[in-house]
Amino acid sequence: MNDTDLREANVAIVRRYIDAINAWDFDTKRALLAEDAVFEMPYAPEGFERRIVGRDEIIAFVETIPAIIDAENLHDVRLETLIAEYKSDMVIKPHGVPYRNEYVSRFTVRDGRIARFAEYYDPIRLVIALGGSVTSAGLDDGQKSVDAGVERV
Repeated sequence: MNDTDLREANVAIVRRYIDAINAWDFDTKRALLAEDAVFEMPYAPEGFERRIVGRDEIIAFVETIPAIIDAENLHDVRLETLIAEYKSDMVIKPHGVPYRNEYVSRFTVRDGRIARFAEYYDPIRLVIALGGSVTSAGLDDGQKSVDAGVERV
């Protein structure tokens, strides 16, 4: 297999994985993950797992997600050298709160299976959708803030 064929095969694997996320297809996810796969969410809010190691552990985690959101609805997927960008349009259960976010994910594919999946998203949007709040610590006297290009003192 030449480099172009390998890249196309790896992109197809990542696309199948994202399709499986949208379909809640845990069997396909399991089939596409390496046994020692790593799933990272470096910007997950406090209290959330940021690194999950092992296919079974990843599947156990993602199987809990349908209990808290209606559907992932990842869309506008663009795959470039195994970097995926997509958006979500979800509803948080049981209160029906909308949750939309944007993601950038990095995939490492080894021997036809996903060995690493790191997902980057805005955790503030998630915290608010789950009913939490995020507040600024405020500014002390003399500190400056730049908001919309206007400097204030």
